[in-house]
This record gives sequence, C-alpha cells and structure tokens, in this order.
Amino acid sequence: MKIVFFVRDLGLGGVERCVALVSEGLIARGMDVSIVMLGGNRNLWAARTGQARVIDLSGTWQGKKPWTWLAGWRAARQQIKDTDILIPATFLMPLYMAYAVTRGLKTRVIGWVHGPLFELDQFATMNPIHRRACQYIYRRLNELVFVSEHARDSLARWLKQPIAEGWQVLPNFVDEEQHKVYPEKMASHTLQLLFVGRIAEEKQPHLWLETLECLNKKGIPARLTVVGDGPLEDWLKNTSKARQLDKQISFAGHQSNVGDYLAAADVLLLTSSFEGCPLVVLEAMPLGVVVASTNAGGVYELFGKRRSEFVVETASGEALAELISTQRRPELSIWLKQRAKHYSSGQILQQWMTLCLAPSPTKLKSADTESTGL
Repeated sequence: MKIVFFVRDLGLGGVERCVALVSEGLIARGMDVSIVMLGGNRNLWAARTGQARVIDLSGTWQGKKPWTWLAGWRAARQQIKDTDILIPATFLMPLYMAYAVTRGLKTRVIGWVHGPLFELDQFATMNPIHRRACQYIYRRLNELVFVSEHARDSLARWLKQPIAEGWQVLPNFVDEEQHKVYPEKMASHTLQLLFVGRIAEEKQPHLWLETLECLNKKGIPARLTVVGDGPLEDWLKNTSKARQLDKQISFAGHQSNVGDYLAAADVLLLTSSFEGCPLVVLEAMPLGVVVASTNAGGVYELFGKRRSEFVVETASGEALAELISTQRRPELSIWLKQRAKHYSSGQILQQWMTLCLAPSPTKLKSADTESTGL
C-alpha cells in the first residue's frame, strides 16, 4: 500500500516529528511511504525518515508566486497518481494542495488534525480567507484523524457541525527510541522545575514567574530550567530580573533532544493556553517526571481519571504552586511510567495500520453533493 504525506517541510516542530515517527513505523510494517515537502527543503529528521522517499517540491511551487501554481499542482499530482492514501499532515498549505491535486481522482484522503482549531483561531485570529478555505475543505473530507478528543471536539465547534462518523482519535505516542536509562536522581532540597517549548504568548510565561513566587512564599526552594526560545525570551529575562527571580531561572535554549533535561527534573511545567496532544508530556511519562499543567485541552486526556492530580482548573501561579506542593511525586512517578505503556508506539502504530487497511467509508465529497455552506 502506498501512502503519501504532504508537509510544509520537515523542521523541528511537533507536527513534523509526528510525520517522521508515523512514517518510520508504517514503513517497518510494510507500507510504502513518501513525504512531499511543499514549502521548504529542510529535513531535520533524516535519521528517522531514511527509508521514506522524501520529495522536495518547494522550488517548483511557491504559494506567493501565482505563476508557479500550475507547475506545482502538476508536480504534486504526479507524486500521488498511484497513491492509495494521501495524508495532509496539517492545515493551510498541505491541506490546500491535497484537496486540489485529488480533484477527479479516487485517492483516499485522510486529514490529520494536531491542534484545537477553534481555540487556535480565537487566539491567533486566522486570516478570513484561510479560515473559509480550511473550513470548506475539512467539511468535505470524509476521514479525519485527531491527536486528541479535545482537538476533535474543537474542530466540530469551529465548523459548527456535529462530530462526523469518519472522525477518529489516534493520539501521539511515546518514542521509545529516544529514551535511555538514566541514573537515579540525586536527592536535592531544591525542587527542579522544567519547561520545554516556545517562549511565546500562548505558553503564558508569566505563570512561570507567578509559580516561582508562590512556591517561595510557601518556603519551597525551586529552580526553573527553560528549554526553548521564542519572541518573549527577552521579556522573560528582564521581568524575572525585575522581580528578583532571575537567579532561580536558567535558559538552555532550543534543544533537539530534551531527555537529559527531563531526567534531571522533578516537575514538568506546562502552562499552554491550548494543546492538542503534547509530545513533551509523552516524553516525560516513561521517565516518571511528574507534570503540573494548566487545563490546556488535550493534555488532560493523557492522565485519564487522575487528571486532578496533574491539571489545575484555574490558570494561575497560585493554583500551580498549590498543586506542585501537594503532589505525591514518588507515587505519581510510578503511575506515570505505567501509564506510558498506554501510549506505546506499538499500540498506536497498530491503530494506524488498522486505519490504513480499512476500506474508505466513501469517496471525497464534491461541491455538487455537499450543500454545507462555508
């Protein structure tokens, strides 16, 4: 069976990582997989995509140059002419091209949705043209895969329609290949907090400072390591200094492998406004790193019935500090290591295989048979 993924490129983002890992797993199970890059030529996952055909069309088709559109369309259509399944790995460019090149073909298209688009649109206020175009296409795809129930429910709200029969949830999975055995952490009187991700507005970095201040008031010595960079890095450094917290925060910059940082942490701090299925939590689970998180959509699903032991309902430093100070870390650490097995690569990839081998529900709807408006 031939499967093609459409991506913008293969940078270090979470979506690109998911494409690399799922492609690798499907190839190991006998699938013929190609990855078509439409918007750039970076492949920072070469070690994991070595057996896939990675095709760079970014020089043929460029979204801001209309005179390249026809050549790009032809090149992309050529890549999927004998494909069984086409998976646009995210919205915008991959989604648009997947819809355009399958006009008149019987190619099975499975959209892949990684985040809560309703919340994302509220936060970032999507360009109205892009909003209408994405909604138009998503309404016409019979099959969509979501990384969490929250992402699925969010799309239903965004499209103003019920959850469709062909919508399935396939969460991200633990990448066992990334994990190594670490020595037991040395006992320390200072609580080691860790944040991994972009230092950006949607991650609410003000909560990191508030959490440290509240822990200080409780008499709990704590340090925060920030792994990542972003537009608010200077603000964070200046504000932490103004609030006399700078000696409690260290900056590690962007890192492609965060295993060593997770292994040294007591608590992973997650303060996002919204999330799909955060990969960093799945990386923390097998190591038994306890999580303290805001109620960021899909994150709470990872903890099942024990969500209240990891997630606060109110996004405040006071609530996070209270949670951290009352967490039974040794017990929760053992539970998380067991919980990680629920998201093993073998289990989730088998669900991908079942999805790919199942017959398509129906053909892609055409505008003539679908009366739903934009």
